[in-house]
Amino acid sequence: MNIKRQIAEKRRKAISQSLDLFIIIAAVLAVGGVVTAAIYGLAGSATANSSIQVTSVLLTGGSTSTASPVAFAITIKNTGTSTITCTAATCLVTFAGTNTGTSTAPACNAPCAITSSPTGWTLSAPGGGAPAAGNPLVFSAGTMTLAPGAETSLVLTGPLSAIGTSPTFPVHGSTTPQTINIVFGTASASTSAQP
Repeated sequence: MNIKRQIAEKRRKAISQSLDLFIIIAAVLAVGGVVTAAIYGLAGSATANSSIQVTSVLLTGGSTSTASPVAFAITIKNTGTSTITCTAATCLVTFAGTNTGTSTAPACNAPCAITSSPTGWTLSAPGGGAPAAGNPLVFSAGTMTLAPGAETSLVLTGPLSAIGTSPTFPVHGSTTPQTINIVFGTASASTSAQP
């Protein structure tokens, strides 16, 4: 009986050692998984993010570089997982490298029109506020909120009714694409369009 007891004791110790080894391996794998998730950002993937995407853009430039755009349309979509809210200073569509001219602020009075959905897009200065001479062509939405998956659109039916002296705008038929930068709350995007 003593031998049976010794064999049983050896088996129990072997099982205990195997169980200890299994627990150690499981702990190492768990720590490794946490470290890997932290390195690759997987731990935060379930958290909210802010992201926008330009889903469509159309631009028809003026006949010369001193003529304002004849038509412009852009649609921006919230592709993130959280609602994005922006203000006049953080809700901007900017035509990079353009200049509305000196001495006169740009204006869009009839027959020029700006329509948008939701409403609120208008001519602006960089950083929001009233349009001013000597700045790029900028549109601001004022205060706006976009839920995940929601879109906003801006349509300019030009030309602008007032521009300053020596402006610089995209020319219709040019092969040089116009860069358009978008800031929407904490999200941003950039696109280009052939004028």
